[in-house]
Amino acid sequence: MAPCWWPDPVGSGIVTSTLGFHRQDAGAAWYWLATTAALRPANAPTKSKSCFDLFFGFLLFIFSGASILPAAAQTPSSLPSLSPDLPGSFPIVRPFSATFRFGWSGVEAARASASLKVDAGRAIVTVKGGTHGMARTLWRLDATHESVFLLQNLKPQRFVQTEQYSNRRITTQAVFKPDTLWRLRERTPDGGPSKWKRVEIAPIRDIVSAMFFVRSQPLANGETIRLIAYPGDSPFLVEVKVLRRETVKIRGVSRNAIRLEMRLQRIEIGKTATLKNHTKFRTGTVWISDDADRFPLRAEVDIFVGAVFAELDEVKYLKNP
Repeated sequence: MAPCWWPDPVGSGIVTSTLGFHRQDAGAAWYWLATTAALRPANAPTKSKSCFDLFFGFLLFIFSGASILPAAAQTPSSLPSLSPDLPGSFPIVRPFSATFRFGWSGVEAARASASLKVDAGRAIVTVKGGTHGMARTLWRLDATHESVFLLQNLKPQRFVQTEQYSNRRITTQAVFKPDTLWRLRERTPDGGPSKWKRVEIAPIRDIVSAMFFVRSQPLANGETIRLIAYPGDSPFLVEVKVLRRETVKIRGVSRNAIRLEMRLQRIEIGKTATLKNHTKFRTGTVWISDDADRFPLRAEVDIFVGAVFAELDEVKYLKNP
């Protein structure tokens, strides 16, 4: 796996004043975070992964070729025990339209809008976003992400994500079938022929349905939930621990919140599955509202250069169209 990179926060005035950072080939990650990872310098290695890639894949989770292989997918015995693949009884959030902002060390670099609607027993979550303000003058990113899952059991059906950069476009499709997950990633203009790839691990969820799975659980203080989530490039083992109830200020207003601690490890699949820690990803914290909606309020990830954040700007609950 290519190393995580981040621009030098001391040696570059661009970085400290405009959040000069970027992800490459990033997967989607919690429904409201999926599309707003920031930026990549032109001289960054094309195969490297940004710390923002991990951040957004990780967060999108809680609310994100090779030849086709014929073997049946299994849960590797080398992984820790997963939580039962059964949703809890907490009801799904109401249809909504919301906006979020993202940044580093308090400076805003990107914005996104997210919506949820219900149709024929399915939930459809759509996110649109991109770089914002001074950051956009240096590096452009516009992205969309749509995820569909079943309301009855919160099982994912598909997701489609498009990332438009100044000089390339990346489209990722994933389809969840009874035998496991299949995905296709296409790059233009420099990408070659693409093939559908089977992800050899189960049970697995996309990051959107994983978020709804987590929020459906009792979330008692001290509870831990483990599952496998797929942001778009590799599967991750995600561990969510409920720390406590507390208040958090969002746009100057105190909100009752549930504080969650997030840990994740990349799953590398070979003859056996192995877990890989990320050397520069430290800890992640998410606050969701402690009410009937359990809506995402704020998320922070501590990496070696400081805290990266995502925060709710506004939410409107809708009558389903």
